[in-house]
Amino acid sequence: MEIRRWKDIKNLGSMNQDPIFKQYSLPPNEVGYPGGIFNPLNFAPTQEAKEKELAKERLATLSFLGSVIQHNVTRKGPFENLLKHLSDPCHNTIVQPLNGN
Repeated sequence: MEIRRWKDIKNLGSMNQDPIFKQYSLPPNEVGYPGGIFNPLNFAPTQEAKEKELAKERLATLSFLGSVIQHNVTRKGPFENLLKHLSDPCHNTIVQPLNGN
């Protein structure tokens, strides 16, 4: 996937057509921004709005990754961990699972 993205950055629009099914292609879009079919209502019309949207998407991705890592370390869900932390904030922190407690 990233190789195709890099090729598209080097040669704008070169990856808009499906390599196997030539009759399928994407509408013209801005390279580096997932617009087009991913933004059908044009919620980000300005460059500033696009940058904010991408920053929020990256933050959401990191939040999800944190939840997955938290579950793998503690074997509990995020809400259960939150309730446990709120019941005893001094002894239920991120450090305790790492110490083996």
